[in-house]
Amino acid sequence: MIKILDRYIIRRFLSVLFFTILAFIIIFVIIDLIENLDKFLSFDATFNQVFRYYVYYIPFIIILTLPVCMLLSSLFSLGTMAQYNEIIAIKASGVSLYRILLPVLALAFVISIISGIAGETVVPAANRARLDIYRYEIKKEKRRIATARQELALQDGKDKQVFIQFYETAKKRAHRVTILWVKSDRITKRLDARYMQWDDKAKEWILLNITARNFTDSTETVTHYDTLRYTVSQITPTDLLDLEIQPEEMTYAELNRFVDKMLAMGADARRWLVDLYMKISYPFANFIIVLFGAPLASQKRRSGPAIGFAVALLISFIYFLFLRTGQVLGHKGDLSPWFAAWIGNIVFGVGSIFMLFRAKN
Repeated sequence: MIKILDRYIIRRFLSVLFFTILAFIIIFVIIDLIENLDKFLSFDATFNQVFRYYVYYIPFIIILTLPVCMLLSSLFSLGTMAQYNEIIAIKASGVSLYRILLPVLALAFVISIISGIAGETVVPAANRARLDIYRYEIKKEKRRIATARQELALQDGKDKQVFIQFYETAKKRAHRVTILWVKSDRITKRLDARYMQWDDKAKEWILLNITARNFTDSTETVTHYDTLRYTVSQITPTDLLDLEIQPEEMTYAELNRFVDKMLAMGADARRWLVDLYMKISYPFANFIIVLFGAPLASQKRRSGPAIGFAVALLISFIYFLFLRTGQVLGHKGDLSPWFAAWIGNIVFGVGSIFMLFRAKN
């Protein structure tokens, strides 16, 4: 009986989930098409380009709206069972409310895991393809790689600081380079090079026309070199490119490497850290929000489907309010990046446990 009951509840939940996801995809595509139709027409976009753009948009829409869809599915599937006294009948046969909710919660946890995996594989690749179609096929932009950059300051590992006055992207050559070795807030060594050239074969920098200064407590030693190999650098030409890549185009590993490089260079990486932690916290919102809504849906109410839909939207709005507020405060530095990314899940997780304990068993 229990297995039959589990299959019945899961089947109802998944059927509602399928139609809610489909509805959100249609709504998002129509709204986005209306907003961008004038742009597509002005850039003479073909049907094939627009069609492929929205095909690649679908995985992002699903992941973005999945928590709301999960909440709606739990409210409508369990709410309908409660409305028609099915839950009361099941409880009367000796099955506890917690056991009734178990298949929904287990399914929500599995979907959260699948969502996290998709967010690491399918979604970043699809987003990159979608934005590439818009930027380089529809708008016909050239890929935004700066041919030169000026006045660069980078942290190279723990003890080295690199200053570049001018960098040529195509030639992978830096002009007027200064490298400082710093220990206990004191400069111990300084290299001033006219050029710094990247060696593709050796995968390292070559310094040209160098003046080296070594500092002790009371003396300074100056030495001149024609060439030196800067073998201890963590900086590569890729780090000097001026590329605009969005977090949703990166996997967790790619974004993590990007954050590590920014921290090594001494840059402020708070906003990127928040986005990094959200790549883990957001998929688990699918489980947390069902855990919050399932006890609520299991109680019999006189209100109809319209009220249930309104309740789902209200809960979703409050959750995303916490999510967005935490994200903004994390970007500003008012909250730690980890707490900023997880604040919505923490608040709703505590609330869901409270509601589970209060639910009639």
